[in-house]
Parts: sequence; structure tokens; C-alpha cells
Amino acid sequence: MAELKALANIIQSSIEKIEAVVSANSFTFPSPDSTFNLESEAPRMHPDIQLAGSLITSAAAQLITLVRPAQITLLQTALQVSLTVLWRYHGLLLTT
Repeated sequence: MAELKALANIIQSSIEKIEAVVSANSFTFPSPDSTFNLESEAPRMHPDIQLAGSLITSAAAQLITLVRPAQITLLQTALQVSLTVLWRYHGLLLTT
């Protein structure tokens, strides 16, 4: 349980860091429901928000790996890999 709590703490403290930067700079953090444009994405380009975002995504990925059954993690990982397979059929080179 210590690992789960440590990852949750990383996520929580990173959210607090984002909130502090947003408040200090009078940013409006973009909502997933808002229309994408460069102006609305400006807060995410702030170096402190990028750092906090990297910590959140890394901790979230580790958290998912810890709580998801191993066989599902293996399947998910296998589905993310794309291999090019070369086939020979009557002298023709085919790829899949």
C-alpha cells in the first residue's frame, strides 16, 4: 500500500503545484470540453506546469500498472507494439 499512497501523493502535490502556478499567473487552465487553440493551451506550456504534468502522467502510469492485473498489463503492452512482418508469396514481397 505504501507505493500506492506515494504515487497518489505525487499526483496530489503536482495538482497543487499546477493550481499555484495558474493562480500566480492568472491563467485559466484549459478544460477538456473547451475548444483547442494555442491561446487556451498557453498554461500547459509553462515550464512548472509541464514538469508537474510529467510527474502526474508518470505516477498515473505506475499507479495503473500496480493496480491492474498483470495479464491485462501484458495484453495492453502487446497491443501497443506494431511489428512489420514480411511474407513471400509466389515471389512477391508482402507486408502486414
